[in-house]
Amino acid sequence: MTIHERLLAKFGEDNQKLKTIEEMAELIQAIIKGTNVDEELADVQIMLDQMKILYPNWATWQQIKLNHIEQNIL
Repeated sequence: MTIHERLLAKFGEDNQKLKTIEEMAELIQAIIKGTNVDEELADVQIMLDQMKILYPNWATWQQIKLNHIEQNIL
């Protein structure tokens, strides 16, 4: 079991979804202020790694969106 799976098991999906939102809000504030962006980005990435477990189709959507972006830039 990965650390991300263990976090989900320990704290539960609903709690980790809320924690993801909180961490994203902290990242937004860090970007606005221009301070601690690296640290907050790390926190968000940890939470996103957990969300990727809960939503395994994210990779398919990512590829669809990247293809769309690529078509629009060319």
